[in-house]
Amino acid sequence: MTPTTPATPMASPAPEPHTLPGELFDLLAAGGGGARAVHALAAGERSRRLLVLRDVVATARAGHADAEVTGRAYALLGELARAAPAALDEVISYPAVGAWALITLRRLVRGDPEADPARLAAIAAAVAARGRIPSTITVRATRDGVMLPSLGLARFPGAYPGQEAVVRVTPATTVVVLGDRTVPVPRSPRVEDDDWLGLCRIAVGAADRAAELVLDDVDPYRFPAFPTRGRCAPRLPADRVDRWRRVIGAGDRLLTGPLAYAADELRAGTRMLVPLVSPRIVSASSSLSIGCVALSLPPSPLAAARTLMHEMQHGKLSALMTLFPLIAEPTDERFYAPWRDDPRPLAGLFQGAYAHLGIARFWARRCEVETEPEAALYAQTELARWRRAALETTEVLLRTRRFTALGERFLRGMRASLTSLARIPVAAAAEAAAAALSARHRTRWLRAHGADADASEGLGFRPASSAPRSDEG
Repeated sequence: MTPTTPATPMASPAPEPHTLPGELFDLLAAGGGGARAVHALAAGERSRRLLVLRDVVATARAGHADAEVTGRAYALLGELARAAPAALDEVISYPAVGAWALITLRRLVRGDPEADPARLAAIAAAVAARGRIPSTITVRATRDGVMLPSLGLARFPGAYPGQEAVVRVTPATTVVVLGDRTVPVPRSPRVEDDDWLGLCRIAVGAADRAAELVLDDVDPYRFPAFPTRGRCAPRLPADRVDRWRRVIGAGDRLLTGPLAYAADELRAGTRMLVPLVSPRIVSASSSLSIGCVALSLPPSPLAAARTLMHEMQHGKLSALMTLFPLIAEPTDERFYAPWRDDPRPLAGLFQGAYAHLGIARFWARRCEVETEPEAALYAQTELARWRRAALETTEVLLRTRRFTALGERFLRGMRASLTSLARIPVAAAAEAAAAALSARHRTRWLRAHGADADASEGLGFRPASSAPRSDEG
């Protein structure tokens, strides 16, 4: 398949605006939403990525050395969109592709020499391979290989960034050729040999609710760097992959009963997991790669379920905020967050409150099912702590008066849900333990940041230097 002109057929000049039924908006505000809401958010994210791809091509044309290569790849994607729309959706919805697109656009705008718009050719090759559309596509190597996003890495030891390779696709086979070496792209999801590093799939759910999460330990754009959240793990050995499969699968199975909506959201909205290396248990998400959860190996199925639910909340709110303006007035103020040791910007505080609404709902469910006394007391303590923390923080957010009408509607929905959770009875010992933990955190935070009592109540203050920005709450 050879394109003729660098057209822009994937996104119209004036795309139709996305809408969200009010009932789904309110379900999301309450901390839920289910698969239907997440599918609607995913459709909006897909449109955003297509628009960003268009902007990458347009910005590269303004003078980047790879403008011609990028334009040809974009035209080819347009042809593939007509020939294999399902394959296009699979690749465009892959979080590492979204991260690459946004990072590349920002670098192009800044004139950053690290900008790599030519990677669009590898994205087109991945679409052709998935759709089995006969094509011959020239792509660029990364260090030691050729990455086909969502599929894996063809290994060429000694390859250098920018070196040209060719991906040849037929209805039966896909191969990557660099110099005198040819690497077949296998059909099996996870193959590892001297020539190819495939991506592991982790099965979650069962029967008509089954899905797969990709465990990506290869793609260089698999997750943006957050130094405080650990670094991306290198290639995992087979026994480590098996541990990930077991703990994630078991964690998914805990999302049942009243939390079944969360399992449905996970399968509808999360495409990929990225293993992190960290001396402590961490997780992270990013608006650059919606649909991805980065995390260290959870120590238990319960920790896995809690982490996945927490990060799913971040993903939902990030996707919603790309569609609708919820914050009206940005501010350089920083706020106390009961779950963080650093002062938080307004958007981070909002994200954290919403994530902990989800955590409170999680522990409310665990209170219903835990029968062992120690585990039941722990669940009640966690519920008591995080429902209060999220409710108090939501009240702070409302008092800032910096949200749009839609944003205030969302916050009122959060408050109503948290108020309902506050009515769930817990043991006096759990309430006391939660209060002590909260007080200890607040005291330590005040001592560390030298803030006054108003800041500790969340009224905001302006620090001498701004805290690092992060999508984490």
